[in-house]
Amino acid sequence: MNTFRKYARFIVLFVLFGMLIVSFAFWGVGDMLRMGGRSAEVAHIGGTRIPLYGWVGGASISVAEVRDQFNRQIEAIQRQTGQRPEPEQALRFGLHVRALEEVIQRAVLDYTIKEFGLVVTDDEVFAAISRNPAFAGTGGSFDRLLFRNRLQQARISEAQYVADVRRGIAADQLFGAVRQDGLAPKSLRDDIFKMEAERRVAETIYVPDSIIVDVPKPTNEQLATYFEANKTRFQIPEYRAFSYVLMTADDVVSQVNVTLDALKQEYEARAAEFGTPERRDVDQAMADSEAKARAIIAAATSGKSLEDAAQEVLGSSDGVIKLGLVTKKDLPPGPLADGVFGAPTGIAPAPIQSPLGWHVVRINAIEAGKAVPFDEVKEKLEKDLKAQQAPDLLIKQVTDFERVLAKTQSMKAAAEDLGLKLNSYDNVDARGQDSAGRQVVIGAAAAELVQAAFSTRESAESELLETQRGEYFVVRTDRITPARTPALSEIEDKVIDAWQAEERRKLADAKVKAALDKANAGTGFEDLAKELGLEMRTAKAVTRFEADQGNYLTQPAVVELFKLQADKSQSVRTAEGNVLVRLKQIDAVDLAKDKEVADRFGKQLDGMVANDLMLQLISALRAKYGVSVDQAAFAAAFRPQSQP
Repeated sequence: MNTFRKYARFIVLFVLFGMLIVSFAFWGVGDMLRMGGRSAEVAHIGGTRIPLYGWVGGASISVAEVRDQFNRQIEAIQRQTGQRPEPEQALRFGLHVRALEEVIQRAVLDYTIKEFGLVVTDDEVFAAISRNPAFAGTGGSFDRLLFRNRLQQARISEAQYVADVRRGIAADQLFGAVRQDGLAPKSLRDDIFKMEAERRVAETIYVPDSIIVDVPKPTNEQLATYFEANKTRFQIPEYRAFSYVLMTADDVVSQVNVTLDALKQEYEARAAEFGTPERRDVDQAMADSEAKARAIIAAATSGKSLEDAAQEVLGSSDGVIKLGLVTKKDLPPGPLADGVFGAPTGIAPAPIQSPLGWHVVRINAIEAGKAVPFDEVKEKLEKDLKAQQAPDLLIKQVTDFERVLAKTQSMKAAAEDLGLKLNSYDNVDARGQDSAGRQVVIGAAAAELVQAAFSTRESAESELLETQRGEYFVVRTDRITPARTPALSEIEDKVIDAWQAEERRKLADAKVKAALDKANAGTGFEDLAKELGLEMRTAKAVTRFEADQGNYLTQPAVVELFKLQADKSQSVRTAEGNVLVRLKQIDAVDLAKDKEVADRFGKQLDGMVANDLMLQLISALRAKYGVSVDQAAFAAAFRPQSQP
């Protein structure tokens, strides 16, 4: 009976484990291991996909990585143009697709580096960062505070930058086999150089639309027809009212306490920043043995010059090298630098040994270093230390806020509990502007706040979000006023102005076409300008990639200029008029005369061809490993929260 019970117990356990295994196979172990049953993966490199389970091996690309790259692209556009694209506009332009492709390309490169076993040590990464002149302080050495500030300005985290540098070093090793020299054939180089270096001179006449002064008012029928055809131009956009809690390092910096001892330690650590280092005018003679070096010193101290002493011992005065004015940092660290900056003026009493040999040094002059007193930089040091420590205090505040928020499920209650300020905006559009077109959402995280408000449902709160600059916030969309098309009677004056502007433009275009026909029939540009009551200008010689805005030669006008034959003309539309362009002169390239420039261009072209080869290699590696994109997850990642 006991034996039967033992085996019965074994059978029951076997059945239970079997059911568990079956349930894993049916529901998918991968899903059970993911929080909330949802995967944050948007693409996968390499590996094998097992049905109902998921990926085995390979490398994963997360939604967060793609969204981060998407946001960085938007911020790059904002820095370049001064305007931040709206999220919907960025999606229409396909920035999210570009972000995905760039992240995939980076992931393929990382995966290849791993597969090839290329290892870049932390020391190599730190050395590469330290050599970057963008992070050098006033003393010329690596400045960690400057490093952090530069990364913050570029909206890049320290971890991201370190990973980029590590990847770059490994990529140099990976692509080291691609040699740039001579990749572009000479004939190709010459043809492209001729095309790019050619210059053209143009005559221009700017014809503004305002040249048409008599534009009649539209009839009621014309106005109604125009309004019906252009309703979308007059649509009143969606407005949203939202409240938010924003936490930034600037808000907590006043709470950071910096002790006097910490300030003095920072002063000592950054002493090179605050003043100029000591400099010495140094000459040296080199010997291959200590005995010869001491013989030179003996001869020099007996009254001979260093040159004569070196001539006597070494048989040549060429061994004397004039280093000129140097700082201690200019010399190899160790015995040589210490010896030179520890010696008095004149011939050093003892030779100095270094890996290069034996040095006999003569100190011609000493320029004492100047240090800025501690009291003069105390305020700056305190500000810098507070700026360094504020992010840690901010993280503590954010952690407390997140804890209270999880408990209360209310942004307002959490803010009141921790004494944080609750802010709000009433009726702003997706650009952060009010109904009068004024920019009202400004300051820290302005663009991110608006984006979150327009991605959150009415009467709902967003998640706790972080910006690229390390700011944290939660937004509550309090009210949504849907977009609408106004009645004609509400905006009649605005519609009349738009109709007249379009009619004026049509009449101006007709006038320009007639003038263009005259120009191409032989009428001189100067005579044509007089007929129009306008001014003719001669622009400076430009290449295909230059412009002369002051003489109305915009980039679109330059494009047309390089399509023209001599003495022929074309018109180019601008925002408020047209530019008539006539080709006056062609300055062709002389390859013999511009050989040096052509050779430099050839090297640049070689580099471009090499980059193209590298991109082809990455594409081949991508095809080799395989890339799988979860289109549903990708679409969901860029779908506004207000949409299902």
